[in-house]
Amino acid sequence: MIVDKISVTYDLRVERRVAEVNGKTYGYLYSEPQSGIYRGTIFLLHGFPDISMGWRYQIPMLLDMGLRVIAPDLLGYGRTDAPEEPELYSHKSCANDIKELASQLGAKKILVAGHDWGAALAYRVALWHPDLVTHIIAICVPFAAPTRKYYSLEEMVDRIAPHFAYQLQFISGELEEIAESKDDIKKFLSAMYGGRTLEREVAFDAELGILPDRLERVLPSPLLSEDELDYYADEFQRNGLHGPFNWYRTREINFKEELAILNQHIMAPVLYIQALRDTALPAHRGWGMTKTIPHLTFQQINSSHWALWEKPAEVNEIIAWWLDEFVFRDPRMFKL
Repeated sequence: MIVDKISVTYDLRVERRVAEVNGKTYGYLYSEPQSGIYRGTIFLLHGFPDISMGWRYQIPMLLDMGLRVIAPDLLGYGRTDAPEEPELYSHKSCANDIKELASQLGAKKILVAGHDWGAALAYRVALWHPDLVTHIIAICVPFAAPTRKYYSLEEMVDRIAPHFAYQLQFISGELEEIAESKDDIKKFLSAMYGGRTLEREVAFDAELGILPDRLERVLPSPLLSEDELDYYADEFQRNGLHGPFNWYRTREINFKEELAILNQHIMAPVLYIQALRDTALPAHRGWGMTKTIPHLTFQQINSSHWALWEKPAEVNEIIAWWLDEFVFRDPRMFKL
C-alpha cells in the first residue's frame, strides 16, 4: 500500500477547527472527502505524548475510503484547553466530551479509533455511550474492563505490572520542571519516540522512566522529520506537560466512576492491532481480550509503540481491510 501523509505545516485536506465542548475549548482536525459525501464519521483519538497530527499517515487513507475524519487534540494537549483539575481528565468526562463534539457535528453514530491513551478512551466512549459507537479500532492498548477492586499505581507496579513504573515518574511532577523550554520539550519528545544518544543508549525505559543523564544527549527520533518535531514542540509548549500527565493521575477517579458500568460490555466490533515491540505493553497483555469482547479482530505487527508512524503501510493495510470486511458490510453503516 502506498502511504501518503498530512503535512503538519499546511495541508488543504484538513481544516483546523475549534469547538466549545462542555465548558472547554477543543481544537480538532476536520476532513471530509472532496465530494462532500461520506460513508460515516470516524473519530481519531491520540495518546501520550502525541497530538491530533499523530494520525497524519492514516487520515489520507481514511478519506480515500469515504470517511469523514475528526481528530481532536485531547484534553491537555495542543490547541485544546489544559485544566489543572485531574477529574476533568477522567475517561467518563472525556468520553462525554467526545459525545458532545459528535453531536455538534451532527454525527449520531461514529466509528472511533485510538492509540495509547486514545485507545483506552475509545473503549470507554463505547462503554459510556454504546448507542454512539458502532465500531472500534485500538492500536497498542488492549481492553481492560472496569474492576470491583481498586489497585493504586504503586500496587500495580509492585505486584502486577513493573513495566508501568514510568508512570510513577510521570505523576510526580518532576518532568514538568525539566521540560519547559522548546528545546527541552524536543528532547523529551525525542526520548519518548525512541531517540537514542550517539552511544546508542535509550533515554526512556518503561521500568525507570525518562533517564535525565541521557536526556541532554538524546538525538531526534527517526520517526519524525525535523519539521514535524518542531511542530510537535510548538504544540506541546502551548500548555506544557502538566495536562498530558494528568491522564496518569486519574486512576482512582476512573475506578470510582466506573463502578456504575461494571456490567456494561463492549458489543461493537473491535479491531485490535498489537505492536510486538512495545516495551510498555508486553504482548501477553492482549490475550484476555478474546474472552471479553465477542466481536474481536486481533492483528499483530512487528513495531514499537509508535506503530502509526513506524509501520504506517502495515497499519493502514490492516485498517483498510477491516473497514472493507467488517464495517462497510455492516447494515448499521447505512444509518450513520
